[in-house]
Amino acid sequence: HKMFKDTPESFPVTFVPGDAFDDAFIAPAPIASQPPAEPLPDFASLTTLTPLQGRISVIHASSLFHLFNEERQLELAKRLASLLSPEPGSFILGAHGGRPQKGARTETMRPNVGGVAMFCHSPESWEELWTKDVFGPGQVKVDVQLVTVDRPEFPDAKSYFLEWSVTRL
Repeated sequence: HKMFKDTPESFPVTFVPGDAFDDAFIAPAPIASQPPAEPLPDFASLTTLTPLQGRISVIHASSLFHLFNEERQLELAKRLASLLSPEPGSFILGAHGGRPQKGARTETMRPNVGGVAMFCHSPESWEELWTKDVFGPGQVKVDVQLVTVDRPEFPDAKSYFLEWSVTRL
């Protein structure tokens, strides 16, 4: 609140910091097909996201996926999908590094935070990730576009972002 010059009264949001790959923070779980029967948890007391599985109607995840290799991106997608409500219209959206063809980003030749080449999906592989590997056919609609990004620090290279949403049907 201090950073954004607001108060708990003017911005009553509970922030729950944690590692999305930690089973204690988001337990591996199947994608919800029915809303949970239990009552909503008290948000102010949450220390993990597991009690929210199957309950969240909107998830924003930008500049995140491209920090991980392909295998970890799939794991992250499954964990975020486990949080999403099964109600039609619930969605996950975001933007992150992409490429015209899936694979390691070679245009900038700069490793990601983990010190490895950044793995980027293409629009086609991103759609397949969600419709085949995470939810299954007919469960979601994926909207994705590849956008060219101006990167002055790499004047001789093209950089791309995927802008996307995954919506429950």
